[in-house]
Parts: sequence; structure tokens; C-alpha cells
Amino acid sequence: MSKKGVTILELLISITLTSIIVLLLIEVIISLNKVNNNENYASDDEIKRTEIIKNIESDFFKLKLNGLTINDNKILFIFEDNSTKELTINTNSLIYDNEKYVLETKNATYSTCFKYNYQDLDNNYYLITLDIPVIIKNKKDFKGDDISLTYLGLKKENTNYQLNYTC
Repeated sequence: MSKKGVTILELLISITLTSIIVLLLIEVIISLNKVNNNENYASDDEIKRTEIIKNIESDFFKLKLNGLTINDNKILFIFEDNSTKELTINTNSLIYDNEKYVLETKNATYSTCFKYNYQDLDNNYYLITLDIPVIIKNKKDFKGDDISLTYLGLKKENTNYQLNYTC
């Protein structure tokens, strides 16, 4: 007579293997959720970042940037026709030319401590760079999230630029 059935040892081995597989699946789901959150950030706010960069740099070239002044969290851009446009940096939004750009991503903020640099390239040209960091809680700093503006100008047009700024 053959006895068909499951021994306690076989039952323990199957429960152990099932538990290990379930734990691995939970870890994979948690990892996918973290990746999904990062992709959501990129898709939610990437369009806004691109839009504000396009609007400001478009004004730089169309209106010919002729100078700027920085005061705390405000940057006043001065153009060749003596018109001005202001960029205000708040932790949850940027305001440029009376248009507000709010971050959609939870736990994401703009740093009001931005980086500004004026650099002489040669006898004829200079380069201005402005970097406004986007800080995401519990996420490593990634330059691709930041608002980065650049302007390449002729020195003969340079009238009113700060050489450096420290917040």
C-alpha cells in the first residue's frame, strides 16, 4: 500500500518558498512605485519647466536682454527697448511677466537660493547663466529638474549686469 499525502517537512518547505516569493514580489512592487513617482514628477512638471524656459529665453532674444538686477528672490530683466520683466521665485511657484508657474509634484519646491553667473568668454562675448534648483523631498538632486537659463551676448551691448550674486 502506498500512502499518498503531504508530510510536515514538505508543507514547511512549500510555505517557506511561497513566503520568499511573496516578499520578493512586494519588493519589486515597492521599487516600481518609486520609479513611477519619479516618472510622474518628470511628466507633471517637465512641460511647465520647458514652457517657462522657452518664454524667458524667447524674450532674451526677441527683446534683446540688455541688463538685469537681482534683489533677494526677484530678478528684473532689462531689455534693449528699456522695457522690463520680472521673475519672482517662490518656493512653490515662479512668476514671470505676471504668469504663474506652479509645481504640480507633491514634495517639490523651487529653491529661492539660485545660482547666477556672468562670464567673459573673450573680447567680444559674455555668457550669463541662471540656475533655479528644484528640490524634491527624499530624492537626490538632479540637474535635469532645475530651471536653467542662458544668454550669450555681445560685450558692446552689455550695459547693466551684475558680475556675481550670492544668496
